[in-house]
Amino acid sequence: MYTEVFPARIKNAREENKLTQAEAAKELNISQSVLSQYETGERLPKLETVGKMSKLYCHTTDYFLGLADD
Repeated sequence: MYTEVFPARIKNAREENKLTQAEAAKELNISQSVLSQYETGERLPKLETVGKMSKLYCHTTDYFLGLADD
């Protein structure tokens, strides 16, 4: 479930918040290329990063994990 929905949900959440990958990556303290890999499903983030995304994008971690539809 997680790996199927996570990439699309974080990308959509970033776009909903009108952030570029560069802007979001800076706020998350990661590189733009790493964020791009998260958004394409090529790489999975650490739990700490998922928490930061939750705060930055104003969605629950359950939403990103596919456990809720917010």
